[in-house]
Amino acid sequence: MGITLEMNRVMPTRRRRQRRRRRRNRHRYRSIAKLGKRKFSPSQQDDDSQGAKRMKNSGMLLSKDIWRRIHCLMPMRDAARVACVSRAFLNSWLCYPNLTFNKDTLGLDEHVCETDFISKVDHILKRHSGTCVKTFKLEVPYELDVCDHVDRWLQFAITPAIEELTLTLYGTAQKYNFPCSLLSDGMADSIRILDLGHCAFCPTIEPGSWRSLKRLCLSFVRITEDDLGCLLLNSLALEGMELRHCDEIVSLKIPCTLQQLSYITVSECSRVRVIENKAPNVSSFYFTGNKVKLSLGEWLQVKKLNMRSSRIVRYARATLPSMMPNVETLSIGSLREISQQQAEQESIFGSSSLMRQIPEHRYEYLKSVTINGFCSAKSMVELTCHILENAASLEHLTLNTNLGLANRSEQSPGILKEVPKALSAIQKYIAGKVPSAVRLSVLDASE
Repeated sequence: MGITLEMNRVMPTRRRRQRRRRRRNRHRYRSIAKLGKRKFSPSQQDDDSQGAKRMKNSGMLLSKDIWRRIHCLMPMRDAARVACVSRAFLNSWLCYPNLTFNKDTLGLDEHVCETDFISKVDHILKRHSGTCVKTFKLEVPYELDVCDHVDRWLQFAITPAIEELTLTLYGTAQKYNFPCSLLSDGMADSIRILDLGHCAFCPTIEPGSWRSLKRLCLSFVRITEDDLGCLLLNSLALEGMELRHCDEIVSLKIPCTLQQLSYITVSECSRVRVIENKAPNVSSFYFTGNKVKLSLGEWLQVKKLNMRSSRIVRYARATLPSMMPNVETLSIGSLREISQQQAEQESIFGSSSLMRQIPEHRYEYLKSVTINGFCSAKSMVELTCHILENAASLEHLTLNTNLGLANRSEQSPGILKEVPKALSAIQKYIAGKVPSAVRLSVLDASE
């Protein structure tokens, strides 16, 4: 009886404690819910759509790092627009890493003047912290001379964090001297891509500098052979090099230290006469310009070759087979191989002798061949037949009777006069030698 009474006293007490605990928990949950409503209330901003309200509420939960990550993935013009309407993006704009200044990103039309261009660039840079800039591209349109301001802009952009630097001053007539002092004291160590146009460049070379450079592009740049050579010797990570209209270079020497270099482009460098390559892993080589000598070196790994030059067929027939035996894709553009050059180029139709036999050389890997500027020159027909007879893996042969130009209006009268002869030479001497597994494409410049 005593035990039963005691149990009756304990049970109500335990139930009362449980009820009080549940009441406290309900009160606590209500308080949290009210606080959450006050913190994330849609009334904090006058949004027109429910979707925008939900985005704002959920956006409050994102960290600053996520905001910045989203922001840096936007193109610069879009990033600037959202920074004007969003406090979160406005803060991340201070550290926006990719700055590109050209007519499109600045919203300028074709009638832009120096004052508009300068003021817009200055306006943007004043609202940037100057830190964390990884990509800086400045492309000044033709007819604008802003050289007096470029040094100041580069000084802002070049920091130990810079990875990609592009500077193209189309309207300066190459009178701007790049301030290489800005790249001293280790400032060049982080640069992975350097793209310069229409300026003079005398690079600062220090122990360990340029160690991150992977891509070098120079167009209309005044740089000496010695300066370029020193730059290449220090750019051990270089993967690609492009030189266009660099007219102070006569002999281009590529050192063996460039183990990562895989492609080389040399285009319209008017004074280049010799290219010596010792980099062992170059697989793609593109050349246009005056006749050039490829010095014996490391060309064995080249698989893609594109050459356009005057009277290149004779050189290609005599030299390239032994120098680059592993070529898979070959494109040749001959600028002076038309039959008007009777003293130098004998036409296949005017020749009294049989076609000459080129020493046999097997092209085991050659799959695609394109010849631009194909004509009836005997040497060109001989080279084409030689390729057909020795390229066991050939899949596609393209013979283009123009120089790769876009339309008929761009062809010279001499080229158009030669076209019927070229087509006849293809029909008479080449078409019958094309194996069934090879697709022959003939492009007619007269159409």
